[in-house]
Amino acid sequence: MKNILIQTIIIPLIASTLFGQNPPLTGNPYAPRGKSKSPDGVYEWVVRTDPTIRYELIHIGTRTPVATVSSYYPAPDPMNIRYAHSFGAYWNDASSIVALDELNRRRAGHLYFFILTEKKAHEYRPEQFIPIPKTADEARFVVDPGWISPTKIRVRLAMKLPGSDPASKYYLIDFSNPRNPVVEETQ
Repeated sequence: MKNILIQTIIIPLIASTLFGQNPPLTGNPYAPRGKSKSPDGVYEWVVRTDPTIRYELIHIGTRTPVATVSSYYPAPDPMNIRYAHSFGAYWNDASSIVALDELNRRRAGHLYFFILTEKKAHEYRPEQFIPIPKTADEARFVVDPGWISPTKIRVRLAMKLPGSDPASKYYLIDFSNPRNPVVEETQ
């Protein structure tokens, strides 16, 4: 009886993490993750819904957008808006790099990195540094767990290859040289 109960609880938890589900497993799954405002209070991520759903990184002092990213699901219907407000913004301590992680919905959504210099944002995607196998049925990068130093962030590639169980690979991305990040596979 104990084994059945353990399997009933543990297996769904493991399966949900393997598929790249990055909302919290407890509490409100639609709660924003990370912090929308930069640690230095200069920038903030906001969700716009008219005419389409998009994420804007604004300079708080001037209220002007520095970067704009369209949502994976851009139609402004109530469910898409609910998911859009559940994004994750992960800032490094210096407020010079931010990861924008859309809420994973049906293993969709994207992870973006923005390097901030002189009120300008340079956009990068992890796929630019880390190849995804072309044979993957599903694949998505998520922040997991986040910044481990001022320049290094750990991410996870959750993927499913044909005929195999879902799997995850972890990577450290080092932005010490923002124009040429260094990637290292890790645990």
